Amino acid sequence: MESRSPSQELHHVIFGSILDRTEMSPYLLLSADNYQKALKQAAKMMNNRGFDIADDGELQESEQKRAINYVSRTRNYFFNWMFPFVKSQLEGLLALNSSNADLYRSSLKSINRVESILNNTEFQELVNKDPRHLFLLASSTKYPAVFHGYQGKKMAVPLEWQQTACSMLKMGYLIKSIEEESQDINDYAQLGFFLEAENQSLDDLFNYDWKNPKHIPASESAQNAFVKISSFFHKLKESITVDDQQNWLVFDSGDGVRVNIIEIKARLKSPESMVTKLGKDLEGEAYDIRDILAITFILKDKDDTLKLFHALQKKGVILQENTNSQSITQTLFDDPESMIEAVRRLMLSLSQSAGYEKTSTEHELLANAKTFYEALSMNARKNQHTSVGHRKFQCKIFFSLPIHRVAETLKIMIPGTPIYARRNEVDKKTQEHTLGVELRISDEESWRTSEQKGDSHHNAYKFRQLISVMNRVFKEVFYIPKESVAQLKKDQSTLFS
Repeated sequence: MESRSPSQELHHVIFGSILDRTEMSPYLLLSADNYQKALKQAAKMMNNRGFDIADDGELQESEQKRAINYVSRTRNYFFNWMFPFVKSQLEGLLALNSSNADLYRSSLKSINRVESILNNTEFQELVNKDPRHLFLLASSTKYPAVFHGYQGKKMAVPLEWQQTACSMLKMGYLIKSIEEESQDINDYAQLGFFLEAENQSLDDLFNYDWKNPKHIPASESAQNAFVKISSFFHKLKESITVDDQQNWLVFDSGDGVRVNIIEIKARLKSPESMVTKLGKDLEGEAYDIRDILAITFILKDKDDTLKLFHALQKKGVILQENTNSQSITQTLFDDPESMIEAVRRLMLSLSQSAGYEKTSTEHELLANAKTFYEALSMNARKNQHTSVGHRKFQCKIFFSLPIHRVAETLKIMIPGTPIYARRNEVDKKTQEHTLGVELRISDEESWRTSEQKGDSHHNAYKFRQLISVMNRVFKEVFYIPKESVAQLKKDQSTLFS
């Protein structure tokens, strides 16, 4: 075996994110001078990543199947989510013939090259034969002997195969982290996979019939998430009625305060979006994903924003102590003066709750508006990338709820089922859980111009997230530099005008 000098194992290679490396150089493969040794060492690497190996050090067959499932999910993420979306927008951007045109053209070619390798029959057969081959392929630049002896040959690995295997491992790492780092987040991911398989849109959950659910997952993990989300909507809908004459929804606080709502949107963060969020910058932690459920109230009048937020608190849908104060942000109002009418309506609803109506002076209104504006706009300034382009009031809440289990069987009681309706008659065990909700309030005009127009359009922002992930996962194969993002945003403003 060829000896290695200390300079080849310098300490600095252990630092930095796995997503930002151009090749894998795991220490466990240092002694692998042939295929059989490399395979044994790769089994140890997988054992360190949560896979079980047998007493003889081999990867068990059931664990091989589990690993292949991650490979399959990685391919699905690439081919069903990332590539189609990015290619479609790149084609639209390319048609604008802007100064970024060459960049968009080369980016499309890069994706096509990656797709061709992923679809290469020999590459697929090698990866699907044994998932450990991904580790060997990805490490083959530094350890060129890892396939010596495979099928009796001294197999050399093409550079493009090494790069593609490295990209697959990076993406698999992100996908697996959803399950590893937070079982709670994994519950929502499993529910997302289930609902997608049932052709239930994750973007239209407010209109789902939670009282008579037609999609009940079999896995306990997905059931956990189902109960949490169902409980939130049951609580919210207790206070909402439909005004058929005006064709809008009405939130009623129960003490005389009513707010007209044009539409309520609710989406569950998809498993694919979770992966994108974790990978777009430095790796985040899965348990830091606090916008699993995003609910948006689109009002007739933006001056009802503060009144609705307070009404939600009064009704107990959200509680003050469950609101993450560091996340409260507003970008609907440009200055304190523009917030005066919203403050007036809030103060009026407060006096109504107390049983009387008090008229505030203009001086009091302006003073309160200045206080509100400073408090609510502070966090928006810290979050320039995502908040300023969107015109909304926003905060994150932690919704507390119980999950009941039948004491005898420990089966979860699902809201909307007969056993749940009889939960007070059944011997049960109860645990308290928390659902992270991102609450957003906007008016119809502001939402349309900010969320559906220009570079703050949802698809524009989603594209920028995905290319950030691609820059890291496909390092040295795909790259859109930061210097081109300003022109990209201008092009997106045109594309989504």
